[in-house]
Amino acid sequence: MRIMTGYSYNHSVGHIEEVMDRIVECGYTVAPITDFASTFGFVRWRKLAKKKDLKPIYGVTLNVTTGPQDKKPPTAEVTFLAKENVAAIHDLIELATNQFRYTPLLTYEQVNRATGVVKIIGHRAALEHIVKDEETYVALSPAVYRGYFVKAKALGFKFIKTSVNRYTNEGDRVLYETLMGINKSTQTYPQHILTSDEWLASVQKCRPDESDISEAVANEMLVADQCNAELPQGTLLTPVKEKTLRQLCEEGAVRTGCDLTDPVYAARLDRELALIDDKGFEDYFYIVSEMIQWSKGHMLVGPGRGSSSGSLVCYLLGITMIDPIPWGLLFERFIDVNRMDLPDIDIDFSDQKRYMVFKHMEELYGKERVARLGTVSLYKPRSVIQSAGAGLGIPFWKTNPVLDSLIETSSGDARALKAVEDTLANTPAGQTLLREYPEFTIASRMEGHPSNKSQHAAGVLVTERPIKEYVAVDSSTGGTYCDKKDAEELNLLKIDALGLTQLSIFEDCLEAIGKDAKWLDNIPLDDPKAFQVLNDQKYSGIFQFEGAALQRVSKEINITCLDDIVSLTALARPGPLSSGSTAHFIKRKNGKEPVEIPHPVFEPYLGDTFGVVVYQEQIMSIVREVGGLSWEDTSNLRKAMSKSLGREFFDQYGNPFKEECVKKGVPFETAFEVWDSLCAFGAWCFNKSHAVAYGLISYQCAYLKAHYPLEFAAATLTHQEKADKQLQALRELRAEGVKYLPVHPDLSTDKWRVGFVEGEKVLVGPVQNVKGIGPKLVQQILSARSLNLPLPSRAAKLLANPVTNVDSLSPIADAFYRVMPDPRERNIVNRPTPLIDVQVTGYEYDVLVFVTLAKINPKDENEEINVAKRGGRRLTGPHLSLGLHLADDTDNVYAKVGRFDYDEIAKPIINRGRATKALYAIKGTVPRDFRMINIKLVRYIGDIDPKYEERENAGGANSGKNIETYGDHLSRSGSVDTSAETSSAGAVG
Repeated sequence: MRIMTGYSYNHSVGHIEEVMDRIVECGYTVAPITDFASTFGFVRWRKLAKKKDLKPIYGVTLNVTTGPQDKKPPTAEVTFLAKENVAAIHDLIELATNQFRYTPLLTYEQVNRATGVVKIIGHRAALEHIVKDEETYVALSPAVYRGYFVKAKALGFKFIKTSVNRYTNEGDRVLYETLMGINKSTQTYPQHILTSDEWLASVQKCRPDESDISEAVANEMLVADQCNAELPQGTLLTPVKEKTLRQLCEEGAVRTGCDLTDPVYAARLDRELALIDDKGFEDYFYIVSEMIQWSKGHMLVGPGRGSSSGSLVCYLLGITMIDPIPWGLLFERFIDVNRMDLPDIDIDFSDQKRYMVFKHMEELYGKERVARLGTVSLYKPRSVIQSAGAGLGIPFWKTNPVLDSLIETSSGDARALKAVEDTLANTPAGQTLLREYPEFTIASRMEGHPSNKSQHAAGVLVTERPIKEYVAVDSSTGGTYCDKKDAEELNLLKIDALGLTQLSIFEDCLEAIGKDAKWLDNIPLDDPKAFQVLNDQKYSGIFQFEGAALQRVSKEINITCLDDIVSLTALARPGPLSSGSTAHFIKRKNGKEPVEIPHPVFEPYLGDTFGVVVYQEQIMSIVREVGGLSWEDTSNLRKAMSKSLGREFFDQYGNPFKEECVKKGVPFETAFEVWDSLCAFGAWCFNKSHAVAYGLISYQCAYLKAHYPLEFAAATLTHQEKADKQLQALRELRAEGVKYLPVHPDLSTDKWRVGFVEGEKVLVGPVQNVKGIGPKLVQQILSARSLNLPLPSRAAKLLANPVTNVDSLSPIADAFYRVMPDPRERNIVNRPTPLIDVQVTGYEYDVLVFVTLAKINPKDENEEINVAKRGGRRLTGPHLSLGLHLADDTDNVYAKVGRFDYDEIAKPIINRGRATKALYAIKGTVPRDFRMINIKLVRYIGDIDPKYEERENAGGANSGKNIETYGDHLSRSGSVDTSAETSSAGAVG
């Protein structure tokens, strides 16, 4: 009657599926879940119990103490099981978290007053403070010692049979001790889930008689029969409605200039309102609309996100700013006709003001009906390796090479949760570590295990009745003990109020130029100067365009309209890039490849994208309007494509599709080819509704940068915490003739700003740019200035000789010069090529680059998803390769060490590790049609951190005793014989 899972954070371990399997193995017919200070497992537990045909029982274990104390109080554990209503458990958690003292706490008096629950008293409790009643039992468990047992019996307490599981199976002790670290409980009694026979053997030390045993077993069954609580399903809150949804939409049409007398718009509105009414979603739209309208009066709100931009109702209510009809966006992509769960309307708010949204909702609906969504952090591969190393006492320099060798696996792959296992088995660093520390294999079982709970960054729950009637709430944080999936299972209204930094940047920029949000909403969407910003490759600060993939793709086309930006948003994704869709789109747009549309009937759907399927909406329209599939089948097919289901599943829709195409005059062979193409590329297609919304934000950035470059730069720099991104923006501005000061003793505030220095307009950095000046000192500086007082002495000293991260715009080149003032001394006789000059030319050529490795990513070419891309063909022989992201002061470029060069070139790089820290000279080949470098030669030059080199050379902690070093020679050659193309390139720095 007392079972814990991994959701008892820092208290017990066990994947919830393994715990349920152990209950079945033990032959029990009920499945109690009583995690320590947590109910996060309830919804998953219910689902698993149903599958196993077991009765779930819901409970919680909490610490109890005699009362408030100055020091850490002595505690005992009490388990509470819900009898008829889980709200009784939620009340106790609310009370305990409100009295947090090192841990959620209850007093004995509160335990005695608890109603609606069965109480199971643990083995360290002060029994004299416990009131005996019909719902109170003392645990007869392996933890109970003879004296405690005798005392409980003498006081007349009833016993109940329980385990005290810190882990699931007897062999899980090492896993438990590794995951718990210093929090582990080192006991000699069994701490796993016991069978009845194991339990009986474990309690013999108490010397119970047969009646004691019989009583404990009988009480176990009695309590199981008494505990019948279910998880209640939520009902949607009913807001105040002064007008119908149609009336609000008609008012929105006047506001937006939307003509509802147009038959297309009228029919679309009728269809959307009818479906919303049929599914009972009207109240949801009232709630979201009110929240957004209020927010727009207090902050910037995004134009839309995800599939909600496909709704005309959302547009007319002001929830989104996208008219879906001109863009060909589908309402059915937003509300699934097959499901009754609420659609997702995700909204972006200014991240510096988003807290106001949550506060407003609490004031409007009542704090008891509004709470932040919770979330569970799972152990990810990197944290697994670090935690396992620490738990097993392995020095960090032994595990660091494994961190840099992690084999990344896509979430859709069959081995998505086996990254650690695969890395240990298939990489040199992993194999080396296992040879020295074979016990490290335990790390594989840690991946995906619950780590800790936290508050969701964006999700907020709104309920008709107090939230604690449905889920527990942490009083100290206001967060619920349920995550997004739990909320959906319980039918609770969840709204994602996301914080978008770009909107805060807009707010600061608009304030600097004296404009308001309405001005930004009404800028022209066809400004040539805005498009020229992107064509001139001035990407810094441009939303989405700071990503390497989008930059690479956008450099290959001339952007002339917003539609181009929208297309690029969808095309610069791994799927379209790897499937060839992106390459075909670019060639056809540039007139280098003929536009091929399989049949005129497909022209309305593929004409705007040059015959290339780019968006999910295109597929949905084709199969629905040409292929004659119902909306139900269309929706099922879209989901199947996103999950990459097999041909057998797709073909149940394929024959009806092809037959309907033939009826419309499409030759059968063509219909067959089109169906094959849709199935092949459907999984890669992007949601156009999201692409349009985010493409609009990118355009707004480009417009502000074109017309207000300094103000936009200042706002961008203020909200950019990464020094490399700040440097990128400052380099762009320097190339345009704009000057900057990292800091100014008199002009600097707490933000980047535009100032005048000696009559010249310049960018001025904030005072916190100076190393040594933190938030507290910033406020002291600003306060002293406002009061016309002298600066604090420490601040004055730091500002007199400031050191910042942006003193130099070429830190990597500076590091190379420090380590290697004269490359000729290392037999490097030619100038390196700046990465920004590594471009696709239509022919193959060699380059020499001086770089640091921004990312080290070993890959298994026989990973299931890669095998699938090759049509099921597995590679024989070497199958490991190495992907690298190279960086210098000018750009980033992807590079690869092929599988046949893995042992010779990749292993030393992986073993050295030091991503973003180590400096390399790399020679390779740039392919004729793809911007990357196929690496042929590598030389380690040194390290950005001179102290690291000193430690390595001295044989210190990071001496790399197991590292296969190059010395001062290359993998294959003692010198760099650069090509003519490389020789003619300019110098770095």
